[in-house]
Amino acid sequence: MQDNDKLEALIRNNRESFDSHEPRPENWQKIEAELGFDQRRDNKTQSLWLWKAAVILLLGVVAFLLADKYNQSEPLEEQLASVQHFEELETFYTSLINNKRERLSEVKGESSFDLQVEMKELDEIYSDLRELFLESQPSEQVLERLVHLLRQKLHVIDSQLEIIEQEQLPEEMKKEMEVNSL
Repeated sequence: MQDNDKLEALIRNNRESFDSHEPRPENWQKIEAELGFDQRRDNKTQSLWLWKAAVILLLGVVAFLLADKYNQSEPLEEQLASVQHFEELETFYTSLINNKRERLSEVKGESSFDLQVEMKELDEIYSDLRELFLESQPSEQVLERLVHLLRQKLHVIDSQLEIIEQEQLPEEMKKEMEVNSL
């Protein structure tokens, strides 16, 4: 016990001198190296960063996949709706065109060469655009162009019917129509 008392007395008497001196950094590095603090700290820090990076990467992949899934389904649904809308419009206009063509053939028998050429040109443009719309690009702009072509066909047939009907009117009615239009 006396050895402890001597040590305590030495520490108390020289306390100020002990507090003023700092150990050299090399001493602390040697102590930490012997105890393995540096390696453990580096290993923990490194593994912590790896886990953080893995979690961030996983969250990024999940977010990308979710965004990709929802972005694909919406345009697909819009395209299907657009195609269905087009099919309804095409059925409607085609029936009107066919009815007017029948009426034209009844009234005149053979339709004029100019009408046949114009209808053939419109049909070719329409079939090319229709193929584009159904196969690769069901957009609103293409749909509008298709409907415009169908309306153009109707207008051409209506114009021809109007000309034929005016030709079949009696002369007196033709004169009255000319006077009224002035």
